[in-house]
Amino acid sequence: MLRDKDPGLDDTRFEDEFHKLRILTHPNIVRLIGYCYETHREYIEHEGVPVLGEKIYRALCFEYLHNGSLQNHLSDEWHGIDWHTRYNIIKGTCEGLKYLHIGLKNPIYHLDLKPGNILLDRNMVPKLADFGLSKILEQTRSTDGIHGTLGYMPPEYVGNNIRSTKFDIFSLGVVILEIIAGPTARTRIGDISPKEFTGQVRNLCFLI
Repeated sequence: MLRDKDPGLDDTRFEDEFHKLRILTHPNIVRLIGYCYETHREYIEHEGVPVLGEKIYRALCFEYLHNGSLQNHLSDEWHGIDWHTRYNIIKGTCEGLKYLHIGLKNPIYHLDLKPGNILLDRNMVPKLADFGLSKILEQTRSTDGIHGTLGYMPPEYVGNNIRSTKFDIFSLGVVILEIIAGPTARTRIGDISPKEFTGQVRNLCFLI
């Protein structure tokens, strides 16, 4: 559901979003099925006076992914999904992001890549979802405030609102770290040296 309270959400923007998402065709991108647009007449209060107005409901409909989000499947390196599946999730996520960045005439930056926005189908194939923050960018500096999820945003964006493909690559790195070592990986990495952590990752990769 797209909220009426979102700034700048009008029919033109809604159509632009729909057409932008409609052209995305990739095995690792969630597929847009259609949309719903309804107008209801109902009483609303305007300056303290009840008036008959229109309320618009807009929704984008996507394919259903049976295994939900990656966030629900994250666990430490010794439990949960097997290493072959983890490798395929990483590879599919990379392929989906590569398609957005260089597989389109106008590149799309996701800007909110995280486990909660990576959905898994029946066969645990990952599909990037939730492009609510994504933009076909012509400028590199954001002027509309900080958007995204803390922990997955690069420092140059948090500090200076600078956006580029590097934004998604930083987020991707955090996601890969969590797939390999679990949701607490970012806190645990501070307890060991980079060399020791890299050695652990290399050893685990040999199990794939």
